[in-house]
Amino acid sequence: AVLGNGGELEGSDLTYFDADPTATGYLAVPEGEGPFPALVIIHEWNGLTDRVRQVADDFAAEGYITLAADLYSGRTGSNSQENIALMQEVSGDMATVVANLNAATAYLKSRNDVTGRIGAMGWCFGGGIALNFAIEGEDHEGTAVFYGRLLDDPELLKHIHHEVYGTFAGLDRGPTVGEVDRFVAALRSAGVPNDVHVYDD
Repeated sequence: AVLGNGGELEGSDLTYFDADPTATGYLAVPEGEGPFPALVIIHEWNGLTDRVRQVADDFAAEGYITLAADLYSGRTGSNSQENIALMQEVSGDMATVVANLNAATAYLKSRNDVTGRIGAMGWCFGGGIALNFAIEGEDHEGTAVFYGRLLDDPELLKHIHHEVYGTFAGLDRGPTVGEVDRFVAALRSAGVPNDVHVYDD
C-alpha cells in the first residue's frame, strides 16, 4: 500500500524548473533498469513536506519513477495562515504553476528509463491543481484527484484527453457529494473517461 508514512527518505532533491531555480522537487526511482511508468505528484496546501516525499518513495517501491513537484519555491507552511498565504499566492499565477508541471513532465519524458507514460496526481490543493493541469498542461496519460477544487463545466473539461480518477468521502464538506456528482456529470458530458469513487466514511 502507498501510505506515505515510511522511514528514511530514499530519493533525492531535484531542480527541474529553469524559470524558478528555487523550486526543488523530490525524485524517487525504483530499483532495476526499467523502463518504468512515471508520476508527477502535487503537494497539499502546506507544500512539499517529508510526508509527500515518503509517498514518492512508496510509489517508487511500486515501480513508478516519481517526481514530487514543488509549487512553493522551496517553502512550506507551518500553520493554516501560512498555508493559505502560500496557496493564494500560487493560485494567483496559474500560468507559472502549469509551466512548473510542464517542466516536471518534460524532465520525466527526457529520461531513458521512463516508458513515456506519465500521470499526474494531487491531494486537496494539489488535487485541484492536478485537474487544472489536465486541462491546461501538456499532454499526459492520466490524472488522479484526491479531494480539491472541482469543476462542473463540460466546455472546460472537454480539453482533458485522458482518464480521470477521483476519490472522495461522503462525510466531507469539501467537496460535497453534490459537487462530486456534478463533476462526474460534466466529465461524462464532455466525453472524458473517468473512474470516480465516493466512500461512505
